[in-house]
Amino acid sequence: MAEPNVEEAPRPGPENTYLLIGHDAAEAVLSAAWRGGRLAHGWLFTGGEGIGKATLAYRFARAILSGAIDAPAPPELPGLAAPAAGGGPAAGGGGGAGGAAAARRGGARGGGAPRPKVGADDAAARRIAAGAQPGLKVIRRSVNPDTGKMRGEIVVGDVRDAMKFLNRTATGGGWRIVIVDPVDEMNRNAANALLKSLEEPPGKCLFLLINHVSGAVLPTIRSRCQVLALPALGPEDLRRVLSAAAPDLAADEAVLELAGGSPGRAIRLLEADAGALESRIGAILAAPEEAGGLQALDLAEQVARGAGATAAFRVVGELLARRTAILARDAGQPATRDAAAALWFEIAERFREAELLNLDRRHTVLKACRDTSSLFHSPGAQGG
Repeated sequence: MAEPNVEEAPRPGPENTYLLIGHDAAEAVLSAAWRGGRLAHGWLFTGGEGIGKATLAYRFARAILSGAIDAPAPPELPGLAAPAAGGGPAAGGGGGAGGAAAARRGGARGGGAPRPKVGADDAAARRIAAGAQPGLKVIRRSVNPDTGKMRGEIVVGDVRDAMKFLNRTATGGGWRIVIVDPVDEMNRNAANALLKSLEEPPGKCLFLLINHVSGAVLPTIRSRCQVLALPALGPEDLRRVLSAAAPDLAADEAVLELAGGSPGRAIRLLEADAGALESRIGAILAAPEEAGGLQALDLAEQVARGAGATAAFRVVGELLARRTAILARDAGQPATRDAAAALWFEIAERFREAELLNLDRRHTVLKACRDTSSLFHSPGAQGG
């Protein structure tokens, strides 16, 4: 098993991040759906990891729980149409295609109503940042009381605790909001428990589900939510986010390219000094077997312990996987191409499991370096 790591204090998370860049359209859809009385009770925010989906979810939760969104007549039951201004029932409604289309139309008319902004000094915002807001429940991986370590997945007990929250009367008759971050990490039993609440939601209840990989969500959960796809950020928006969230980190073009439009990933790359790690991996792969093995051992020791080790470990896995992906693209022989593609998937899984299950990180790095080096020096490999 891996030795405990000494980690630096993390940067602010989405619960206390107040700036949202690059997702005005998505926020306008939510605001228009709320103000139009057509808010679906379940929303699935999809898109790459680290692009701002959780930040958007917390911003929307803050707006509702603080009252800043200023809805004149929120629906009594989520997803049902509120009375129209003319006195009759609003057309369409619900959380399905009709409600989504209405939300998009509302956002298209000059951006819809002004989107609410709730600052850090707001009382609800302070409670949310402290994890003490009675109207909000966040479902994420929890610590296993038997081992004292973080679980590798969201388990059914985590969801059942949230369901107890939903069965209580909201303070002041207000809204209850559940954020699942991310829904990808729920095991089958947890997903089925969540599905039951999505099928029979209590009144004035809202589910905001964060989803990094679309195939990781049960089709039955997806079908009961309004899907809101968030795009990766463009280069200028990415620079703006980094300037605000990590002003102490200088981003070069190589890191921005590796980040793929994800500020979260860019910050992780910068904190881990991805440029230096990439150079070391290149030296390992270019060196003879014995020298490369010694360099790989030194790299493995670096990312197995000490301050910033987890971020460096993740980046090493991403960089090694990227090397195999490039080899798969450029390989001169089909057999080498297939082997590189298989190794790309295997390395990604190894690093993910090592972190989630607290496996030996040194062994993970050494094996990945050895396997990648062997493939790069095999007949038919090109571009390595």
